[in-house]
Amino acid sequence: MAQNQLKLGKGATFFVKSQLKRLRQEDETWEADFQGLPKRMTQTETRYMGLVVNLPHGVLLAESEAVGSPSVNDFASLLANAMFRPLTEESHLPRRIHVRGHRQWRELFHELEEIGIEVSVRRELPKVKEAYKDRLRQMQEAHRATMDRPTKEQAQVEELFPAIAKWVRDGHIEIGDQEGFGFVVRAVDYGGVVFEDDRPNTLAEAMAALEKGLRKWFDEQGIELE
Repeated sequence: MAQNQLKLGKGATFFVKSQLKRLRQEDETWEADFQGLPKRMTQTETRYMGLVVNLPHGVLLAESEAVGSPSVNDFASLLANAMFRPLTEESHLPRRIHVRGHRQWRELFHELEEIGIEVSVRRELPKVKEAYKDRLRQMQEAHRATMDRPTKEQAQVEELFPAIAKWVRDGHIEIGDQEGFGFVVRAVDYGGVVFEDDRPNTLAEAMAALEKGLRKWFDEQGIELE
């Protein structure tokens, strides 16, 4: 059976209508959606985080992850988890669910309506977006907890190169040998290359050139270094 074809029952998505109908129904509205996770350069497929939150407070009820574009079965599993085993409440059904109108999920809308849940298609799901940002922050903090901490001497690099330190909060830098170019240093943001120099041959020379180039760029943009 194709991935994008809805499969109901315990063996597939735990979306069992006969069992869901036995749950009490609360006068609640939920938002449910999948959001793309940041993709590393080494990744070949995009991962998506599925979230279900209640309104108006945005309390997280269920979370899941899908590799590649989420299918209707991924969405059904996410909602079933929120109903059967929510993270913060007892099992229950909402009165209505706000979703985005993805074509691959529409097959599930009829199934939800059959168990008494109204489906409302919305262009924006603000509480899901807030929950997504919060979960990303938590994941980043957990990831940072395992990193190697700089020594006291290494921590001084931001004082030595304040323009570079400011730049990497929103952009990134590239330093090293590139085939066809040789040793090169670049400052790059979402708009492309802002600074490039192929004259340095060492890390120290590259950092010095980059610091000078970025100081000039910040000055031209009217941006003061903190």
